[in-house]
Formats: sequence, structure tokens, C-alpha cells
Amino acid sequence: MTHFLIFLLVLYGFIIIFFYLFQSGLLFFPQPLSTRVESNEKTEEIKIESSDGNVLHGWLCHTSNNGPQKLIIYFGGNAEEVSHMVPVASMFEDWAMLLINYPGYGRSEGKPGQDSFYSAALAIYDYAAERDDVDNENIVLMGRSIGSGSAVYLAHERKVKSLVLISPFESIRAVAQSKLPFVPVSLILRHKFPTKEFAVNIDVPLLAIYGTADNIIPPIHSRRFAEYWRGEKRLIGLPSFGHNDIFVSNQLWKEIDEFLKR
Repeated sequence: MTHFLIFLLVLYGFIIIFFYLFQSGLLFFPQPLSTRVESNEKTEEIKIESSDGNVLHGWLCHTSNNGPQKLIIYFGGNAEEVSHMVPVASMFEDWAMLLINYPGYGRSEGKPGQDSFYSAALAIYDYAAERDDVDNENIVLMGRSIGSGSAVYLAHERKVKSLVLISPFESIRAVAQSKLPFVPVSLILRHKFPTKEFAVNIDVPLLAIYGTADNIIPPIHSRRFAEYWRGEKRLIGLPSFGHNDIFVSNQLWKEIDEFLKR
């Protein structure tokens, strides 16, 4: 019995070490460029240098409006390369959309992680706000899944009009702990994305949408996040939709469109 207990303790120790050393690989899934995007008068290729020296790559999808454009900055999920969102940008007639891949995703340089995502978010916003063709009084952040972590952090650090979050969470730590109750997540997790700590200080309007059948970020985490939000908020659960199929919901896009119009 003593030998068996020692074996279990050693095995548990190896499991903890494994999660600590390889957590980035378990959390982030960098994707190569998936869609060839042609530059034209409506779609501009963008390169931005972040504070850590990495060059970020993506696109600015313009509107047909003259003068400064209202802008949506989109932050994708942990396995999402954002070129697929270029056609989606045309759904919002009065809004331009800035789509920049995370470090390590698409053609963006660097390695994914909480710090590099945060640095990228600040660089993306600062680049956009300084452009003459962007109305920096009307910048909306849209974040999906882990992208909600970047969006909420950015809203805490910079002035934005509002946020649209899809499958948000109160922290990655909380999500991971619920899935791995036997692991001391608080002690070993380096990428906590503590969105609730920022949310309590943000008072701009929020639209938060989640799928009631989401098993990646269970609905309870989206609802808990909304409880921390200081500003006006609208929380919507889409029945039967999960984490990866929520973008096919017509109601999702309808709710976002109505929110932006308001």
C-alpha cells in the first residue's frame, strides 16, 4: 500500500509538471494563413509592430462611407486565423473592421501567450486610433472566446465605444479549474486572462452572447463574467448552439447588428 501511494504521488507530480511545461500548447492553437485575401479598395493589407518588436499581420476592411469610419476591432478564438472574417466584414455596412492575427497566427510574428496577446491588442488599437480615416470616438471591440480576454483588457486600457463578446469567461483560470479539479491551476497557470478583474472597472455598453450547449467554455462562465460588468449589459444565450458552431446562428448576427445600430 505504501509503495502504491508513493507511485500515485509521483504520477501526480509528473502530471502537474506536464501541465506547467506544456500549458501554452494546451491553450493556444496557432493556425497558418487559411484564406488568400486580395488587396483592393475595400480590403487593405496591414502590418503593425507591437512593443515587443513582433510584426502583426492582417487586414482593414473599409466601408463605402466618406470621411472617418466607425471601426470594429476583432479578436478571434484560440484556434482562429482571422482571414475568414474578411467576408463577414461586409455585413456591417456602416462599420469598418480591423482583422489582425495574434502573434504566431497567420503571418504574424511571435509566440502566443497572455502577455503577447495584450501587447498586440494595445498596438492594434493605437495604430487604428491614429489613422485619419478612423473615427476614434467610435471604436467597438469584438472578441470571441479567448479573444474576449484581449478585448476586455484593451477596453480597460483604452477608450472604446462598446464591446461585443462571444463566449466570454470570467478567467481562463476558472474555466481550467472547472475542467481539471485535481490540478492546482492557480499555482501553475501562466496565462490566466483575468477578465473579471478588468470588467468591474469598465462602464461602456456590453453585448455578450454564448451558446447554451457550449462545452469548451460552459455557459456558467459567460454568465459569471457578465455579473462583474460595471456598465450597461445585455446577455443572450443561444439555445442548442455550442462553441464552434455559434457563428452559423442567424440570431447572433442579428443581435450584433441591432446592438451596433443602437
